[in-house]
Amino acid sequence: MALSIQAEVSFPAGAGQVLSVMSDVSSWQVADRPRLISAKNNKVTLAFEDFSRAVITLEPVEHGSTARILHELIKDDLQVNARQIYWKDVLAEMRQRLDQK
Repeated sequence: MALSIQAEVSFPAGAGQVLSVMSDVSSWQVADRPRLISAKNNKVTLAFEDFSRAVITLEPVEHGSTARILHELIKDDLQVNARQIYWKDVLAEMRQRLDQK
């Protein structure tokens, strides 16, 4: 049975700007960079080497935007823990990049 994790984070930037940063995976400062499958209509879809995938949906809100991340097709609890740490690091980097703009 495949597992999944979810995360939600708010950014002080518009959805278009967040979409641009989230879809620029070549600039991510992490070891496990995903492959960009799609980035359109405020939605980014990413594929990982472990055959898991993440869908990031962006929603405009009053003071910026909210990103909802669903990382699915995770094979076990060990990988769930690793992906939770991974997204914590990625989101901290995204927040830093978007707060500077």
